[in-house]
Amino acid sequence: MTRADIELALGPCQEAERVGSPSGMGECWRIVQNGAVKACKVITRAYEPERFEREVEAMQRIDSPRVVRVFGRGKLTTADDGKEHPYFLSEFLEGGDVREHIDAGNQPEDGQLRAFTLAVLEGVEELHRASVVHRDLKPDNIILLNGDWTKPVIIDLGLARLIDLSTVTVYPWIGGTWTYMAPEQLRAERAFDRTDIWAVAVIVAELASGQHPFWRAEPHPPADWHGRLQAGMTIPGSRPAGLRDWLLLAGEYRGYRRPTAVVARQQLESMWP
Repeated sequence: MTRADIELALGPCQEAERVGSPSGMGECWRIVQNGAVKACKVITRAYEPERFEREVEAMQRIDSPRVVRVFGRGKLTTADDGKEHPYFLSEFLEGGDVREHIDAGNQPEDGQLRAFTLAVLEGVEELHRASVVHRDLKPDNIILLNGDWTKPVIIDLGLARLIDLSTVTVYPWIGGTWTYMAPEQLRAERAFDRTDIWAVAVIVAELASGQHPFWRAEPHPPADWHGRLQAGMTIPGSRPAGLRDWLLLAGEYRGYRRPTAVVARQQLESMWP
């Protein structure tokens, strides 16, 4: 995909550059038009048109500071192969994603981690209220506005739902994010709202301890992976006991026993005042 493809669909841009590496789902471009900075996400995988329209419309109804704002959609044609691809436009956020902060050795203090978790759950709650299940929550998909742990914003929302995968997640997941997948996703079962809660718990456990609670740098899921997931998440004893207790609930192996986003937020506020 080229800048010319982008401009043919969107019109002239003062700036247009691909950001990040192309994923199995598509490409993200940072564009500037009339002084306004936007993100353009182009879906290059197979997709179901009606589902795409329905779910992007749902995203556009979400109005939360904790979720990236989506404000447009359309289709573009790539010149090299003549294929048509859907895209949507959203705000472009500065501040770096959580993965970048983890890799830089930046770990939140207790108060920051509590505020971060509550804010992410608030965003997940808004997604679910709009009937959107993210299904690919991970550190790379959460931006910290201006590097502030208390101001996370969920991005790439619902992309897994925009792709025609017969309503189930393919295992192993393209791109390596199987490390944040809930057990039901790994079994190629239908994801639901509690699937996102699992991912939030894994991210929070990683931030609390400085390392992933299950993953040991294996390139593919090891044979004992489900055994590790069933064993539960552990974090350093220096972290509040309320957080450890909350992770037992949010990180429950059986999806139906995990709390909803609303309840998870209430539980955290109560268990970790």
